[in-house]
Amino acid sequence: MRIVHTLRLALPLLAAPLGSLLAAADSSYLSHGEDEGFKCAGIYGSPGEHTGRRSVIEIEIPPVPPSDIALAIFDYPDIDWIGIPVKNGAKVSDAEAKRLGPYISSGGRAGDGDVQRFVICDNETITMDLCSDADMGRPLLNDRDDNGQPRSFRSVIYSDYLMLNRSGIGYTQLEYKSRVLDGNSTDKSDEAWRDQARTSVVDGATLDWSSDGTLKVRYYVNTTGFYCVDAASIGDFTARVDWIDVHGLLPASEHPKMHIYLALTIAYITIAVAWAFMSWRVWSEILPVQNQLLGLVSLLAVDMGMNFGFWRYYNSTGAPST
Repeated sequence: MRIVHTLRLALPLLAAPLGSLLAAADSSYLSHGEDEGFKCAGIYGSPGEHTGRRSVIEIEIPPVPPSDIALAIFDYPDIDWIGIPVKNGAKVSDAEAKRLGPYISSGGRAGDGDVQRFVICDNETITMDLCSDADMGRPLLNDRDDNGQPRSFRSVIYSDYLMLNRSGIGYTQLEYKSRVLDGNSTDKSDEAWRDQARTSVVDGATLDWSSDGTLKVRYYVNTTGFYCVDAASIGDFTARVDWIDVHGLLPASEHPKMHIYLALTIAYITIAVAWAFMSWRVWSEILPVQNQLLGLVSLLAVDMGMNFGFWRYYNSTGAPST
């Protein structure tokens, strides 16, 4: 199921603003609309120890109009762990959740004890001990198995609550938790950092705030997969998402074409050279059709080379050549 639907249904349940509680490549756009806040694309991973260019999912969110946005970034196979299924007031076991599968929704399912998937940390889920005040507004993660042990995800899941143009240029829940609640700020009453252009590192992502309140979220991809960005808000918003691959600016689905055309170019050149050499040895005995075949193979070599050049240029610049 698409979690975006339940994110939007759950957001209005927040009883009070968070501030009062806590004092190229593949490209797409996110917005406040049906199916417009959920986008996915494939991307190659770059290991964390990689020292050069890294695969990254970059989300740019302008400050106008100001919105509070619940944001989750995850590898698609982990989608079942976004949100916590609850039945009769208790968390559903992994086996039961797997059996119910797509029937679990924010509206429950008749005949199954009103099974619900809670996807946003709000006052209700805090009361149910599914999350804490420090997670208010964030998408919920089912990060513990039936034995209470940490669950292993395919990749790090980024779950945050973004507050644009709030108490300064803005801040996020993970920033607030890191700087204030976890004691990394010398003065917990000091909110001057919210007014400053800054870079913060939280949960596998980098947050870059510009002086005008524009936020860039960079999520580093270590494992190859099909990654989704799920954003929801009770207000209007717009954002641009780019899945930038470690190999260049081609979309991951198009990148193999560059290698295929290079291999075909080399293969046709090899065939053309071998054919020409053998034809030269018996030049007086060959038929016209054999010369025509040599011309055809040479033409194919040129065609494959031009295709390789097209995709290589696209990979370098992020736009096809004209």
